[in-house]
Amino acid sequence: MLDSGDISDLISLVGKDRVFSAPEDLVAYSYDASRAQNLPDIVTTPGSSEDVQKILRFASERRIPVYPRGSGTGMTGGSVPEQGGIALVMTSMNRILDIDSRNLTARVQPGLILHEFKETVKKQGLFYPPDPASAKFASIGGTVAVNAGGLNSVKYGVTRDYVLSLEAVTPIGDILRFGASTMKSVTGYDMTRLLVGSEGTLAIITEITVKLIPHPRSRFTILASFTDDQDALNTAQQIMEKGLIPCALEFMDETAVHCARIYSGHPFLNHAAGVLLIEFDSLQENGMDLRQDISRAKEVLASCGALETRETADPKEREELWEIRKCLSPAVYEIAPSKLNEDICIPRSEMISVIQEIKTIARNHGINVVNFAHAGDGNIHVNFMYDGKNPEQADHAHRAVEELFRMTVKRRGTLSGEHGIGRTKLPFLSLEYGEGERKIMREIKKLFDPEGILNPNKSIM
Repeated sequence: MLDSGDISDLISLVGKDRVFSAPEDLVAYSYDASRAQNLPDIVTTPGSSEDVQKILRFASERRIPVYPRGSGTGMTGGSVPEQGGIALVMTSMNRILDIDSRNLTARVQPGLILHEFKETVKKQGLFYPPDPASAKFASIGGTVAVNAGGLNSVKYGVTRDYVLSLEAVTPIGDILRFGASTMKSVTGYDMTRLLVGSEGTLAIITEITVKLIPHPRSRFTILASFTDDQDALNTAQQIMEKGLIPCALEFMDETAVHCARIYSGHPFLNHAAGVLLIEFDSLQENGMDLRQDISRAKEVLASCGALETRETADPKEREELWEIRKCLSPAVYEIAPSKLNEDICIPRSEMISVIQEIKTIARNHGINVVNFAHAGDGNIHVNFMYDGKNPEQADHAHRAVEELFRMTVKRRGTLSGEHGIGRTKLPFLSLEYGEGERKIMREIKKLFDPEGILNPNKSIM
């Protein structure tokens, strides 16, 4: 708990305009998209690496916990200040520092909104592929902290594949730089990759250098419906096995289709019990080089029993098709007022049997489940739906999550494909990693953060 003397000292370090203690400010930075919540004692908004350095030295000397956050779009409580302390809000450090079109790189600050960055480089014909669903609101620093993925991962990879170097401030106040601005570097340990996905537990990222690629100039989208969601999953697997690499390959199960049908009223969904969204992109303006891939994909759809397909290369029509997938987050509440949203990732070959087992878990607990997935990379978003005001249902939902995680690890999968561990998945980390592995993680944490002040009780245990 910070006293008035602590607050005065903090103000003297970074200025009154960067320290907030009004009740409304504390509430605003007390939660994230997981709906977990706890009030910080104070909120700070650093404007530079030097501000971050001063704040962390202050906190380390007094053993005050510090909780870094961007826009608060995280799904696992990773930025929730569960021990009070300092909410370190990075949104004021939000500039694009440099776009180097000759070397296809950019330097940015962590508070920059991802969508704004993507749109800015697009105007120069460049592409930053990571595209989580929260891109219009998420800060790029937050996406680096959890190694976010998204719709493009099947073809382009995830955030860590585009981060070349980082500037970061350690909890004891050292400003460090890891990595290089080159496409290759094997000098020393790969500390950049260690920090990417570390969920704000090791250091505060203050500058990011990323790799860019040429922006696609055309896209072709196919929306396909099926009378059985298992047929849709089998089709997705067949597409990948044929050597086709779409830039997006999205799956919706029967319950997801039901929710989207009620929410959107889209007539295409009237007879569907499973849906695939398949998209190919090209560097050519007319997409002529896509013709063979599109033809082969349509052959697979026909052979696997697709009920109906819609196809378009028109940008406006493409957005209309994608709204069916993008509406799912609010649409799932059509069947229950509360959800536990998990993001397991499994080998693609396990998807059909895993989806069936997830449905069995939900059925055994008397609750509904909505599954949608990045089918190209095995990342399934599992939404156990229940009434949060019903203690018995809530208990069943939480027990279903534990069964889900046990089954996932048994199937050679991982607890999180893109959301991170945060606080919500922390109790289950030992299902995936043994004591030996977790001990090494704890030792790395102690090396960076000897006083244990930085985002304590998150990500590792």
